[in-house]
Amino acid sequence: MSSTRVVQSTSAGFAIRCRPLRRAAAARPAAWSCAGRRQLRVPTRCRGMGVPKTEEREVGTDAVGGNGSGNDDFQGNGRGDDDDAEDGDSSIDEDELLNLAEAESLAAEKGFELPQDYAAAARSGGLRASTLRGFANVQALPFAGALVWMLPWVRDRMVADPRFLYKVFVEVAIDSGCATVAEVRKRGQNFWGEFEFYLSDMAVGFVLDVALVTMLAPVAVVGAKPPSSSMSGLMRWWARLPSAVFEKSIPNVRKYTLADRVACFLVKGIEYSIVGLCCGFVGQGVANSLMLLRRRLRGGATEEDVIVPPLVRTALVWALFMGASSNVRYQTVVGLERTVDMTIAKTVPQVAYGTTVIIRFINNVIGGENFIDLARWAGVQ
Repeated sequence: MSSTRVVQSTSAGFAIRCRPLRRAAAARPAAWSCAGRRQLRVPTRCRGMGVPKTEEREVGTDAVGGNGSGNDDFQGNGRGDDDDAEDGDSSIDEDELLNLAEAESLAAEKGFELPQDYAAAARSGGLRASTLRGFANVQALPFAGALVWMLPWVRDRMVADPRFLYKVFVEVAIDSGCATVAEVRKRGQNFWGEFEFYLSDMAVGFVLDVALVTMLAPVAVVGAKPPSSSMSGLMRWWARLPSAVFEKSIPNVRKYTLADRVACFLVKGIEYSIVGLCCGFVGQGVANSLMLLRRRLRGGATEEDVIVPPLVRTALVWALFMGASSNVRYQTVVGLERTVDMTIAKTVPQVAYGTTVIIRFINNVIGGENFIDLARWAGVQ
């Protein structure tokens, strides 16, 4: 958590392979053809789906095809095999839309039933084949598979970014480790005697870590249009903003302008501030209550006792820290991780896992220093 807690603070698969539909193409067996659904822009013939042929629309020999990435079973990265829609890759733009019968057939082939919202999307406009492919990948995983069925917000982020839970785990592990070292150094021999304070810090820190990563994670588009298309007014504007400043666009679905990205930065600053304010109140409130209860049980305060930190001021410090420092640093983290994904990780995917650890560890250290300076400036440490 960029909100690296300092001791003083409370938490101180089916891969779709598409190619242009050519007039002279030799006919394939019906079992291998799935070109029946209307595409976002250009009709394509998809192999490896195992869906009976429905209908085909021929548009000429100059149709643009997908990038051909993937293989002929459920092996994909959960993002529709898109490298970067903003940089000219058209695979997401031409994502196949499946009707209910096609989607249910593919799901049954892989041994699971469609989630209710997936079925609803298939009935009204079509379900994205890349989203269904990504879901098939993650629901088959031992631990993540159970979470994606229970928690739709985890599912949609895992489909968009298969490393979402890994990033959450790294964030929690690094922050908890750094906070534990700081707590032990500060409390010294009193660590076990004040263990309840440590636990309250860890609990609040866990919530902050999960919130920090989740709020900037991309969300998969399930149907033909993103959810914002059914909203109006301020909610529509809010929902159409990217999850992070450097999130990739999806042509014809989610195209982010410079103004959208600037607005995203400001909105996330507000959201982070609200989260920081709430966690600051809860975390510091619990810590203060434990301190007062301990003193009451032993007959009153002593000269060695530290002053109980001011609750409101501490919460406001957390709000300022999260909205300013954490927002800037985590937006940068997301941008750096995306840069790795677009470059070296294309050739060596394992590199992305290592760089996530390095980037987030450095971010955590910087966040800890920022909080110390801010807390001292505000007089709460």
